[in-house]
Amino acid sequence: MRTMLPLVFLLCGAPLFGLDASNVLLVANDKVDGSVAIAEHYAELRGVPKEQILKISADKDEEITRADFNKTIWAPVKEYVLGHDNILVIIPTRGVPLKVKQEATGTKEAFKGRDFASVDGELALIRFGDYDIDGVVENPILDSKERINFESKILVVCRLDGPTIEIAKGLVEKAILAESLGCHGESFLDTRGLTSNDGYQQRDDTMEKVEDSWKAAKLPYIHDTDGKVFDLSTRADTLHYYGWYAGNPGAWKGDVKFRTGGICTHLHSFSGSTVRDIKKNWVAPLLNWGATAVYGTTYEPYTTGFPYEHILWDRLVNGWSFGEAGQVANHLLSWQAVFCGDPLYTPYPSGYADTQARYQQAVLARLAPTEGDPVPIDEAGLVNLASVEKLLTARGTALKELVRKDAKAALESFNGLRFDLMDMGIEAWIATLSEPFEAALKERLRAMEAQIKADLTDTMDLEAAVADWKGLPIHKDLMELYAEVTEDHEKEASKLVRKAEANVESKRWMKGWQYAAEAAAYRLAESAVAAGNLLDDMRRNADAVTELKEETDKELRPIVEKAQKEYDKGKPDRAAKYLGNAWKYMYTDADQYKAAAELAKKIAEAMADKG
Repeated sequence: MRTMLPLVFLLCGAPLFGLDASNVLLVANDKVDGSVAIAEHYAELRGVPKEQILKISADKDEEITRADFNKTIWAPVKEYVLGHDNILVIIPTRGVPLKVKQEATGTKEAFKGRDFASVDGELALIRFGDYDIDGVVENPILDSKERINFESKILVVCRLDGPTIEIAKGLVEKAILAESLGCHGESFLDTRGLTSNDGYQQRDDTMEKVEDSWKAAKLPYIHDTDGKVFDLSTRADTLHYYGWYAGNPGAWKGDVKFRTGGICTHLHSFSGSTVRDIKKNWVAPLLNWGATAVYGTTYEPYTTGFPYEHILWDRLVNGWSFGEAGQVANHLLSWQAVFCGDPLYTPYPSGYADTQARYQQAVLARLAPTEGDPVPIDEAGLVNLASVEKLLTARGTALKELVRKDAKAALESFNGLRFDLMDMGIEAWIATLSEPFEAALKERLRAMEAQIKADLTDTMDLEAAVADWKGLPIHKDLMELYAEVTEDHEKEASKLVRKAEANVESKRWMKGWQYAAEAAAYRLAESAVAAGNLLDDMRRNADAVTELKEETDKELRPIVEKAQKEYDKGKPDRAAKYLGNAWKYMYTDADQYKAAAELAKKIAEAMADKG
């Protein structure tokens, strides 16, 4: 992304105003499957009148010519908006083109001679009056502290779009669930720690101000300042995400899954060049990973053309909606920004903690009532309650129907539902849905017991289930097993640590390392911490490291060579027998340890292929 100094901007004063469903115009493309259905789905959940769904007939592709944009999008939308005095928000749905292609001859100037833009960046100016499409329009409400209204002359434009129809529909569903039942998880800010004293450092410094908002709102978060883009697949609890600066996520270790309500953005020039292809750039992948709201840019925006994250987050934690916060954070219009998500999504309204607690009580009273004569729940002001009930009932019904068709798929769907609703205070209702899965969960529990009996250190599934099964009836049995295994781990680890300490004291480094490494494998034991400390001490001891490398290579070389020969003969089972497990407790930085680990991986894959 090329850098430029910030442009001058104006602030516009206006009376306080809060957007609601009456201000929304949904724009759907009747040439594209699902576009109208998404609009109707949103209208039903948010209470938008049906007459505020405008159907257009535009090109199916994400990119459109200026002539076609003017004829099939701009003209009908402008006619509707100027003919109605209530519209402040435009929501294009999946199928409405994303960007207007470049046709003018470029110049050496940053903005002149460039008539390309996001479709949404043009639609925001419908009430603005005449403007030159050759270049940009500075947003007159940039960083405004006043809520958007008709005096602003700027519209909020935020699309329900994404890789699939289901993802596009899900944006309003997740928004309603999150603002009603709460946003939960740990957010992640990934800046680069730049000291280059240029435009890139300026942007990095600006990004760091997101931390101020998260801190003020008391949101749990991590701030990483390492230069590399952080691998989000190594995190299991990410809510909001903001990072930069890579063209694509890259070869990460695993899958990413965001918590419900997450507003997730990666700053890159072409992050929003497509919102449908999950293998390109960032907006589509972020949506595919479950983000509730996302933004990016369609073509090269320059640093001033990418919406300012610190402004966005300042407004969000002060009770503004995603659409409003995004528009006052967007420096340039008739330019490149595109926002995907429900513009009415308001994650942190005033008094949200108390309101969300009331929502939780009301939802449980409707979906999982207790016996007897419970105290009536005050539902006053819970405007999303009917929609929340509708969404959860639909999910529950679909789950029950799937159980009869495909129990395995139903269990996966159930686990997905539990992740989506984790920590939202409605575990009692989720528990009622678990009944068809009790047999399957008990079977998995028995499998864990057998797995641990075969190898006491093999507890990864058990540890994952402790979190995943929280709130389910079977969780009590699971925790009993967890307590038993923890006690067994401590018995084994404590003995090994004592042996390790004795050998380390006598400078028998190899034996000390092996005992400590084996003790550390009993991860549930308190003594595993002491074992880890011993390993760290040896890593810092030059004499110990020298001996550990030499001894590990000496012991493992003949074992690895023999196992490799059997593997090369196509006999992975015999190779596994020769390799054994002792190598796992030797020095990890030795050449032969690395060779053993690589061979073990190949053997496991070969044996899996054989079934």
